[in-house]
Amino acid sequence: MGKNNSITVFAPMTGTVVSLDKVPDPVFSGKVLGDGVAIEPTEGKIYAPVDGVVETIAPTKHAFGFKSDDGVDVLVHCGLETVSLEGEPFTVHVEQGARVKVGDLIAEVDLELLKKKEIQTVTPIVMCGGMDGKKILPKLGKVQAKKDQVMLINEEVTASAPAASAPAPAAPAEEKSSLVNFDLLQQLGKVLLTVVAVMPAAGLAISIGKLLGMLDLTVIGGSVEQIGWAIICNLNLLFAAAIGGSWAKERAGGAFAAVIAFMLITRLTGSFFGNIDLGNAEAHATTWFGQDMLVKDYFTSVLGAPSLNMGVFVGIISGFVGAIAFNKYYNYRGLPDVLAFFNGKRWVPMVVIAYSVAVAIVMAAIWPPIQSAINSFGIWVAGSADTSPVLAPFIYGTMERLLLPFGLHHMITIPMNYTAFGGTYVVQTGAAAGSEIFGQDPLWLAWVSDLINHIQAGNMDAYNKLLTEVTPARFKVGQMIGSSGLLLGVAYGMYLRVDADKRAQYKSMFVSTALAVFLTGVTEPIEFMFMFCAAPLYFVYAILQGCAFGMAGIINLRLHSFGNIEFVTRMPMDIKAGLTGDIVNFVICCLAFFAIGAAISYFMIGTFKYATPGRLGNYTDDNADESASAGSAKKGDANSQPERIIALLGGRENIVMVDACMTRLRVTVKDVSKVAEQADWKKEGAMGLVVKDKGVQAIYGPKADVLKSDINDIL
Repeated sequence: MGKNNSITVFAPMTGTVVSLDKVPDPVFSGKVLGDGVAIEPTEGKIYAPVDGVVETIAPTKHAFGFKSDDGVDVLVHCGLETVSLEGEPFTVHVEQGARVKVGDLIAEVDLELLKKKEIQTVTPIVMCGGMDGKKILPKLGKVQAKKDQVMLINEEVTASAPAASAPAPAAPAEEKSSLVNFDLLQQLGKVLLTVVAVMPAAGLAISIGKLLGMLDLTVIGGSVEQIGWAIICNLNLLFAAAIGGSWAKERAGGAFAAVIAFMLITRLTGSFFGNIDLGNAEAHATTWFGQDMLVKDYFTSVLGAPSLNMGVFVGIISGFVGAIAFNKYYNYRGLPDVLAFFNGKRWVPMVVIAYSVAVAIVMAAIWPPIQSAINSFGIWVAGSADTSPVLAPFIYGTMERLLLPFGLHHMITIPMNYTAFGGTYVVQTGAAAGSEIFGQDPLWLAWVSDLINHIQAGNMDAYNKLLTEVTPARFKVGQMIGSSGLLLGVAYGMYLRVDADKRAQYKSMFVSTALAVFLTGVTEPIEFMFMFCAAPLYFVYAILQGCAFGMAGIINLRLHSFGNIEFVTRMPMDIKAGLTGDIVNFVICCLAFFAIGAAISYFMIGTFKYATPGRLGNYTDDNADESASAGSAKKGDANSQPERIIALLGGRENIVMVDACMTRLRVTVKDVSKVAEQADWKKEGAMGLVVKDKGVQAIYGPKADVLKSDINDIL
């Protein structure tokens, strides 16, 4: 069958071979089942396309699965929606499990009957399995059944274009030795951000609800507030659905499988420990290794039942369990005929149940000691206001900025902001009283709500105790100072160093960028202005950012927001909670760090002659924005910006996946050597470029998501 390690798939029918994306069915054109081709048949006889075994025959006789002797799975699906005919136009000549050779007659179909019933006759031929490390080379055009090939399958390393092409550089060995899968991490960061992106909306709902409550619109305000709490109190479930839907080959199926896994794992990890009494603060339980644990420190209520308190980690784990199960078994066809109903996607829930039981057993064994470590870390975070008031947030803030160029800062910010690593808090008042809140972001909202409720109830003892004993946002307010003061100062220093004759030209760019950062809190648009062209300045900036975080241990800065739009909406809450002094301290810090950032950037750029925007040859193309804008407006044009970006990525055939986060176009490519240099990207409007392994990140600011959609539309 094969020559030079290649596998040939022969035409199962006579007709015309077309690209799979021409099939008017999203399951096939979207390559949900796998890659391949399709045939517009002119004759109704169906032959074996490979040497191997007839692994499956659909009960309705319209589809045949082959396991080739070379180990690949081939699906021949005759017509579209032919399942509805219940086998009427088909005559099958072999039995399931039969060995066949290329050209053996498998079945016959009455094409005229299909046409009479207005059913599409196009027949997809899909490679459903055994394709790891292999690449399909389709052969389009007219073919004769049994004689002509429709696909040639090569090992990916040898499936290159014509011999005239230059040999690929010997980079793969270096990539394999990498300890960090950059592409995997950037995909994971993107998936996690799917949920994080909803947090500003949740916080805004709580802020508006509190504001309405202050205006004596209690019922309306309380209802609006519950919108936010509904999201915050169910982050674990949201993470499960987001990861399952994003990681699986089919979004809906993956999300459904992940939710099933979430329900099973959370319920089982509670039931494994017997009768857990969540209502008794003094109740104890025993680990599988005989260690005693206080129930309230290790268990919580999830979907109305006791569960190990794994926070959003159980959502992340469940998401991957569901996605992995779906990807592996969505096209499963190994069940006997009597159980054939459960083949395919119906088999996925069965697998998810088995996987979930296994995962729940493992988590029940290992999570209590992990929870002990998390509890200890959470206690340290909460107590670091006394034991390490400056050093802890300084280290966190510095590391967070140093990881940003690689897009890996979410690996530390998400655990700190949304898990018990960032602290645990039990809501004291209101409708959510008694609920456990995890992480810096939700914790601050719950804390300030309790402060307001204590004041309104006249319970000043509880208010003063809460204000004194809990210090939230120590690992967040530094970012607010950075986006509202320090980074604007750095930008101002850069602007002052722009060539005098070009300052007017660059003024609008600096002003608009600084304003966007100030309002939204998204810092990358300024950071990527100097991150690469003035790397030492960025390192100093990261240290200064750490100092901004450390200010929370020196003066009262118990504030939290994702930008100044949100900061303004939360200001009535801050004032009502008695944090007016914190607002004054925040403004003072922003002004001080603005001055420090401006002075240091102005000094370093001038002294060390960094080529920041607008000086020493680092000039933007005057026509870049205009052409980019025009290109974006007409994304179908051959010279549109999305088309030009595709070219910078090495062409359509080099692109595996296109995605985006708030500011970055995130792309997985086959060959990074085909990706254009950073200078070419800057001409196309990118503020920076990060390339590692097979992951490409082009920083475009807020329009990254729009570019992603335009590019995917073209692809």
